[in-house]
Amino acid sequence: MPAHGTPAQLLGELRRLARLRRTVPVAEIAHLLSGLLGACTALELGERPHGIAVRLTGAGPVALSCFVHRVPAATLTAAELAVAQELCAGRTRAQIASLRGVSPDTVKSQIRQIFRKLDVESRIDLVRLIGP
Repeated sequence: MPAHGTPAQLLGELRRLARLRRTVPVAEIAHLLSGLLGACTALELGERPHGIAVRLTGAGPVALSCFVHRVPAATLTAAELAVAQELCAGRTRAQIASLRGVSPDTVKSQIRQIFRKLDVESRIDLVRLIGP
């Protein structure tokens, strides 16, 4: 489904997302880019170690260069990654503690570490970042 709005509005939204310096789901970027493709003459995507470089050019004033950051998955320990996946699946701290055989306080501490390492503030942000 193509994005709605003028090319200038869509470009503004892409720039806003780029300034956040946070990982943005690829589907969200693709949705916005699909709305711009009709007015563009070239789209270049470049793979980088920590994300994707996007260069979009077109007729008239449409031009964009940005960098979409990728989740630094290697920064999470195996236990933290498992807890993050359980959080994204909608489980509570008590449920995760029971499944993993640890105390709820341990899970709480791991969640704090996950949020700090990935620079997120809520479970919703975590789901947006690493998916369900």
